[in-house]
Formats: sequence, C-alpha cells, structure tokens
Amino acid sequence: MEKTIVKTPTPQDFLALVPQLVGFLPAQSVVLVAFRGNRTCGALRFNLPEPGAGPQELRRIAGALLGTLCKIPGVDALVPVAYTDESIGDDPTDDIADLPQGAFLRAILTRAGQSGFLVRDALCVAADGWVSYLAAAPATGRPRSARLKHPLSEIADSTVNEGIPRDARRELGRLHTGAELPRVDLGTRERFARRLARYQRLGPDMGPIPELIEMVGDMLDPVGTAETALGVNPAELTIDEAAALLFLMQGPATRDQMMLQFAFGEAEGRRSLALNRHYAQRQRETGLSMDEVVEADMAAGLALQETSPTTGDLMLGMSLDRPDPERIERGIRLLKLLVAMAPRTARPAPLCMLAWLSWALGQGSVAGIYLDTAVDIDAGYPMALLLLQMIGSGHLPEWAFAVPDDATIVP
Repeated sequence: MEKTIVKTPTPQDFLALVPQLVGFLPAQSVVLVAFRGNRTCGALRFNLPEPGAGPQELRRIAGALLGTLCKIPGVDALVPVAYTDESIGDDPTDDIADLPQGAFLRAILTRAGQSGFLVRDALCVAADGWVSYLAAAPATGRPRSARLKHPLSEIADSTVNEGIPRDARRELGRLHTGAELPRVDLGTRERFARRLARYQRLGPDMGPIPELIEMVGDMLDPVGTAETALGVNPAELTIDEAAALLFLMQGPATRDQMMLQFAFGEAEGRRSLALNRHYAQRQRETGLSMDEVVEADMAAGLALQETSPTTGDLMLGMSLDRPDPERIERGIRLLKLLVAMAPRTARPAPLCMLAWLSWALGQGSVAGIYLDTAVDIDAGYPMALLLLQMIGSGHLPEWAFAVPDDATIVP
C-alpha cells in the first residue's frame, strides 16, 4: 500500500488531524499520539480521570497510560491532547495546573519524561478554545500574547485533511455515533421474532448449539452461513436468513466461532467449529463439563492439534496476527442490523460480538457501550461480564501494537 504522508505545520493543523487518527471526534478524552522519529505510529484514546481524582491517582493513571504507549514498537515521542467540556477562560495563567485537566497533563508530562519520551507538544481542546500546555509554562520564554488561548475556528478552518486521499478520509461522528443501530420498522421486527421463535422450538431451551446444528444438518452450517452473510449487503438478507444467523449466535461456542471468523477469515471459523464439535462429542461421551473435558484431554494428549496462536489466544488478543479490518467492518454492519431486528432477550450475544470486534479494532470505548447495553438486558450474561473485566482493565490486543506504516503525520 502506498504510504500517505500528511504534514501538520501548525498545532491547529495537528489538532484537525487527530480525529482522523482515532476515527471519531473525541470528547472528555485524552489522546496520546505516538511518534516514531518525526512520524506518527499510533494514537491511543482514554477517558479523562473522574472529577476530584487526587495527585496519587493521577500519577497512577498517567503511569498506566505511558505503560501502554511503551508497547508500541519504536515509539520515542508523543503529543498528549486533552478534550474537555471545561473552559479555559479569558485570561489563562502561566500555571499548567490552572488550565483544564492541567494537573492530569502535568502528571502525564512528568511520567513521559521519566520514561524517556520526547514530548513534542501537549494540547488542550476545551469548550471555548484550544491552548498548548507547554506554551502556558513561563519557562518557554515566549511572550505572554503567544500563550493565550486560540479560537476553535482555527481547527475547523484547517485544510490539512485535504492531504488525505478521499477514499482514506473518514466520515467522523461522536463516540456514540459508532454504536448507533439502524432503524428497523415494527412490522419487520415482529416478522423476525416469529421466524426466530420457529428456530428456537428446535429444543426446550437453546441447549448445546453444536448438537442442534447436527440435528438440522448443513442447512444451518455456522461457517457457511456466517461467510455467506458476511458477503452480502445486510439489507439484502431475508428475514429467514437473518433469523437463522441470530439463532446460531445464541450458543456460546458458535457465537465465538462466528466472531473470530468475521475477524480472521473462514479458515479460523472452520478450525473453531472443529474444536466445538470435538468438545461437544467428548462431553456427551464422558458426561463431564467443558472445563473438565479440556483438562482431561490435555492430560491425555487427545485435544486437537492447533497451530499457534490458539483460538483462546485470539479471543484474548494474545497474538500479533492482525485481524482483517474490512471483514470486521462488514461484520459490525451485519451485527448492528441483527441487534436492531432482534427481540430484547436475543440481543446480548450479538452485542457481545459487536463489543469484541470493536475492541479488536482498537475501539474499546465503543465496545463498552455495547457491553453496557448487554448487561442492562441480562446482568449475568457471562461473556458480557468477561469482556467488561478484560476491556475495563485497559487490556488491548497485541496486534494493536504492530503498527502499520501506510499512513503517517509529519509535524
């Protein structure tokens, strides 16, 4: 892929480009833009600390953020950018701590220096303008007039985004925009619910999905069904096709298989399905639980041979093998439609899939929105609780740190 280099000669040009790096318009956030040499190599977005966080807590958070930044190969410099709905005021002082989120940024700057990072700048986009934290420091030697806040119109009027090829330029919305569902009329939702109910009558409850798949045969082959659905416009799916897909997702094993298949391809789907059927058969033969079967098979050397990384590695992001972003985007569009069509009780499974796929793209905040919705429906849904713990801890997939060099910013 041809490399795109975009030059940002002024801080306002740089600020105009940051939303393109993270994929949405940040709010109540801090974005750490990482550099390798004089070119960007990543951007990490985090929530701002809770109001009232003390110095020790701010130092702890800053340490965690810089620790995450350290995982990006070759990173040696950064520009932190705070986005806040606070106001700078008409006469900002020379003390960084008096600026919005100033105490937090001071903690970040201190930790960055301790970690050996060059801080190229540190910026704040507030409700009433933007300012450089470094320019606010009297040690810069700049005249007072150069340290005053700047109008937000300088960012809006920047033409820097014209340097991004049109097909690579993102249409930006707020964070919640990425989690919005399509509109589905009531009649369609009612027809979908009736068709889903027909599939659900295959058993007294959802039951072990691998066994239900064996009952209905290739008609509901989860790999083929998922791959076909991924290859068509979601709006062109029939009610029956969409209901069959959602029915298959209700089983944890098939849900996870489809999710990984959307991200890594059909071959991963086949491998995951083979493991699911292997362990389902072993459960029937032994009467043991899944955990007991896995433990027993490992002890006996009977588990299916897997090449590295394992399915579990992929689920936890413990792999440098990057998923296919284009497949994930198609999967997200499909799952959004299924959630919009689905009865409330059938939504947690696709919501969790949406959360994991968003997280796989580095959109942990969007993932959190989906997970909160799933927990509102079913407070004990196991996958939602697991993902909340994993994503809530700030864990990022390893492939997020294998940064591609096809696009870069030169300040």
